[in-house]
Amino acid sequence: MKSSLSRRDFLKGSIFVAAGALGGAALAGCSGNANANNSNTGSAVAASTATDKVHAVTLHRGYAAAHGDKCFTQVVVAVNDEGAIVAASVDDYQFLDKTTAGITPVPNSDSDFAAGYADGVTLCSKSDNNDVYSQMMAAKAGATQKWVASMSAIEAYAIGKKPAELTATSADAVSGATLADTVNYLKAIATVAQDTAITAEGSYEGDGADLKIGRVNAAAHGTKCFTDAVSLVQGSTIVTASIDDFQFMDATTTGIVGVPNSDKSFGQSGYAAGVILASKSVNSEVYSALMKAKANATTPWLSSMTAIETAISGHDINAIDISGPDTVSGATLQDTAKYVQAAISAAKAL
Repeated sequence: MKSSLSRRDFLKGSIFVAAGALGGAALAGCSGNANANNSNTGSAVAASTATDKVHAVTLHRGYAAAHGDKCFTQVVVAVNDEGAIVAASVDDYQFLDKTTAGITPVPNSDSDFAAGYADGVTLCSKSDNNDVYSQMMAAKAGATQKWVASMSAIEAYAIGKKPAELTATSADAVSGATLADTVNYLKAIATVAQDTAITAEGSYEGDGADLKIGRVNAAAHGTKCFTDAVSLVQGSTIVTASIDDFQFMDATTTGIVGVPNSDKSFGQSGYAAGVILASKSVNSEVYSALMKAKANATTPWLSSMTAIETAISGHDINAIDISGPDTVSGATLQDTAKYVQAAISAAKAL
């Protein structure tokens, strides 16, 4: 049974908040001089200007330990050129007993990627396992609301606010969220929104009230990793996208940075001996050096991924035609087309 409240529903419910925060500067000028024939002319011109305005937007990606030490949190936040958050996508990844009925593990959990798992467990996205995880929380902690419903409320609350505003918020202020770590999720959104290490650029028209954000997990690059794609969408246009791969790597690799909580319960009970789960984007320099030694790769991972994200930004979902690395300037990844398809799938997963 699916949750009765989707992320899309919550984002729609936040339109008035977003419109007020993002269009405030333009609306402040609506009291302009009235002409002799039409006292509403000033308001009409200001409203038209606000509607037609093009905003630059940056999609920020980062990771956190927002909920204890048994999972890690992924955060993707869109911030416009006025410093306001216009969309957010938050998910947790946690190892679950692989015999749990009804679970959907991350892609390639039935292939080489699973060699990184400790015996008896499999890695799952809480968003992709909302019903199963919510039932577990109801049985274990008496939770009365599904995980996605609370997370959607947290994401919606962030829309229209500046990052600093989220760090001074109490859980009681977030209507519709019942998670004990609501404040920690908001702080994670605020932190990532100000982090410029992994970003993608785009632009949208108007006040941003019609922006939507979608995400998927995919198998875009072989069987030893899984891909996460998040797309910011306006109408049928991909405003911009953020793509990353997660792969198990040798834990002794110099400079490697594991996902949050790799040194705590998440990693201690979930990893096979000698490996660590790592984001390729966070570890672009290390991973790129490995690929150069193994396959003579000449372009850093993050550079290729940024080129792919840039190539699809501003294009209609149904008109993107990228068949290989030669069609994306600056990208040398053989699976370029598959990464693009992952972003398209994310754009349609609203």
